[in-house]
Amino acid sequence: MGDKDRAFRNFLSDKALFFQFLRRFLRFGTLEGVGLEDIELENVSFISQELVARESDVLYRIRRGGKETYIYILVEHQSSVDHLMPFRLLAYMVRIWERCVEEAGSKSRRKSYLLPPVIPVVFYDGMQKWTVASTFVEKVENGDAFAGFVPNFSYHLMVLGKRTSEELLAFRDALGGLLYLANPSKEEDLSMTVRRLLEYRKLLPPEEREILSRHFAGYLTILAKREGVDLSGMAEEIASEEEAEKMVTYVQREIRKIRKEGRLEGREEGRMEGRQEGRQEGRNEAMLESARKMLSRGFDAAQVADVLDLPLEQVRALAESEGEKD
Repeated sequence: MGDKDRAFRNFLSDKALFFQFLRRFLRFGTLEGVGLEDIELENVSFISQELVARESDVLYRIRRGGKETYIYILVEHQSSVDHLMPFRLLAYMVRIWERCVEEAGSKSRRKSYLLPPVIPVVFYDGMQKWTVASTFVEKVENGDAFAGFVPNFSYHLMVLGKRTSEELLAFRDALGGLLYLANPSKEEDLSMTVRRLLEYRKLLPPEEREILSRHFAGYLTILAKREGVDLSGMAEEIASEEEAEKMVTYVQREIRKIRKEGRLEGREEGRMEGRQEGRQEGRNEAMLESARKMLSRGFDAAQVADVLDLPLEQVRALAESEGEKD
């Protein structure tokens, strides 16, 4: 199991984080009022050995009012998209239903037995645009002409790269911090990412800080490895500000060493040459829009400045122009 797969499974296998994910992104009417006590992680995977290097999966069972619903989350780790995704999802859903039938035993043959809903979710963290068919019938030749005979379903798609760092950090919970770390499109370098997340961590309530600490090091290790920094000797959980500052200092020292040796020169020059003035202006405007949203939700200017890494005076001026009180 690779670092990315391990980090993902630890992330979404945490019921508290999945519960946040459920409430924020999967707002189905039938799941309204579901509590943490109604959620159960199923210790099962449907991914074949040939595909484990490129995808991961997690299955949750939600029991409420005598009814069951399954949430099946498939994560695509590769940068390119697989246009057979609807077919693969159908195959996984059928395996889940086969498991349900097996558990039900002879009851499954009764007229009253109904298969539970299975909600497929695709979590894509690649950079290439997602162009896969959104419904199964689109993958069947002339499928619309055979409505009623061809299975049809859609899936909930989350493309992480579409979300800005500011949007994710505006969540102000552990989920937002971890999605920020995993986001492949963020512009911050490793040192800034670590510093920014630790400032964000200070703003969280204790219970959210604890959840974030359980998974912080897993994703940070992946980012660090890409830049040639080895964090294998660091703590797996960041339980105190002292440990957090120690990690930041270590990362910054290692990055300075790597830059001095010239290993990052080519990568940094390439990134700088690829950035266009228009993109920078767009990011600046997006950051200001995120600041406006946070101010409208009751964040004070100091908190907004910390999370978005903006000058405090600029945020205060923005708050005044928006009619907000610091």
